[in-house]
Amino acid sequence: MSSVPGARLEKVGPDNLARFGFGCLTNPKNIGFQPKVVWLQARFAEGLRLLLFRDDQDHPLAFLEYTPGEYAWRPVEANGWFFVHCLWVYSKGQKLGGLGLRLIDACVEEARKAGALGVAAMTSDGPWMVGKQVFIKRGFEVVARASRFELVVLRLRPGPAPRFREVGKRPAGRRGLEIVYSAQCPMLPKSVLDLSEIAAGLGLKLKVTQLKSAREAQAAPSLYGVFSLLWNGRLLADHYVSGTRFRNILREEGIGQPKRPRAGPKESGDADRRPARRNPSVSV
Repeated sequence: MSSVPGARLEKVGPDNLARFGFGCLTNPKNIGFQPKVVWLQARFAEGLRLLLFRDDQDHPLAFLEYTPGEYAWRPVEANGWFFVHCLWVYSKGQKLGGLGLRLIDACVEEARKAGALGVAAMTSDGPWMVGKQVFIKRGFEVVARASRFELVVLRLRPGPAPRFREVGKRPAGRRGLEIVYSAQCPMLPKSVLDLSEIAAGLGLKLKVTQLKSAREAQAAPSLYGVFSLLWNGRLLADHYVSGTRFRNILREEGIGQPKRPRAGPKESGDADRRPARRNPSVSV
């Protein structure tokens, strides 16, 4: 594949994953590393690929993960499209300039060769998501909005535009504190472990549900898809949260907080001990 001075572009699949890695995590001892590898090995059969810029020492500079839209791990309907899961440029890669745009160009070329309708991505100005501006620079347009998220597309052929699936319904019987997540993001297993330990320390039972397929992710409780923090089926957070933020959420929601005892009946002598109220109509 093409390259730029100081960076080589590789297309990563089942045959070279072990050699090139997946970009966003390089330490095999990290708790999220092996789950991501296992997840990728299953997704490669569905057509998922990674585009990865590396430097001369094989360190990752930037990467883009994409998949056929019918296998997108987001609550979207994008059959016939290539769908971008994530786009990231490391600070070292940013110094070279334009790597994110070049990754988008490479993904568009892959979509064109595959005869796809075009390339779609979910963007947001919030945490853990790429903003839309880098895509707009390459001619993408916004076709749908929901909450803090937007769907942007670059059309190559006529066909129905991607759309968001409906989320937010509370399924019957979903009770208590729950995390629904996927190893699609390798940062999440560590977060789930940390939040589970915090919940246990507070005497709370935290149910953890791992998404196993794109179909399950497309029916996830949040638009982000691969992470949802729920209380009795109600969404509390749609992205990774730190331990401090988790504690704050629990406190704000009154979850696991000791209940204040109700005030008992006043003693009969209480009224006698209050200072007498002066009658404003009486001159003093």
